[in-house]
Amino acid sequence: MEGTGLQCNGCGSSNVEFDPRTRILICKQCGKEEYYSRATLNRNGKVLFAKENAMRFFCEAKYEDAQHYAHETLDISRDNAPALFILSYYDEFVSGKTGSMKRFFTDIEPVALEFDEVRDLIKMFETAVYRLVDFEKSMIMLMAKNMQSHDDIPEFGAFIDKVSSYIIPRRTSSSFLNDEMIEIYSEIAGRCDIPKTCLALLKSIELNPDSPYKTGSFYMRSKTQYFHDHYVIPVGRILTAMKESDYKSKFIGAYNKMKSSYEEKMNQI
Repeated sequence: MEGTGLQCNGCGSSNVEFDPRTRILICKQCGKEEYYSRATLNRNGKVLFAKENAMRFFCEAKYEDAQHYAHETLDISRDNAPALFILSYYDEFVSGKTGSMKRFFTDIEPVALEFDEVRDLIKMFETAVYRLVDFEKSMIMLMAKNMQSHDDIPEFGAFIDKVSSYIIPRRTSSSFLNDEMIEIYSEIAGRCDIPKTCLALLKSIELNPDSPYKTGSFYMRSKTQYFHDHYVIPVGRILTAMKESDYKSKFIGAYNKMKSSYEEKMNQI
């Protein structure tokens, strides 16, 4: 592939051929073969130019233009995470190819992302969160895997608190709070400051579409008991797991009052 902006590190010639699949560059001038890492390719000038344009158009909701520049990025750096996300998003939400976003998260999971790729994805996840409600766990797990340094904790927590606090009030049922998500929320709450997320969970006891508060259905004893055991109690577990702060004591106090009120209404039937 020519016109990549790559040069031979031996003789300096730009008369080279590059295979993005193998990441091997062959110099037609001196015959030298070189292997390029993901990091090196992602710092290539043409990759940076195309990727930045793709992201800019994506954040402006100009998806056709974003798709074009994402393709240009992948012509050189074939597993560039921001570009792959843009194409998957386009396929899923513009072209209607269901399953494209799920495949993105599956395919990108084993890739060790570069620092800039992680921050680029965060920016786009936050921009498009209104369409990514069903991918909350996938976003959290991808960021958790690639932000394991102690120095990443504040930024990781801020991302979770922005995305999850938006998604939780928009859940259409209580089924999202399964055992896996309970553990995920609890682990993050014990490590990071996520007060908005914890507050959203607390409020959702009353506001989730399955809540007897929301449906006025405390008289339906079995459903009320189920919501109590599988939602109200787990929210308490998550709040109890929070790292020590003023928020924790306030939230647990409010939770205990809400739980007592819930149980009182439940037992009156």
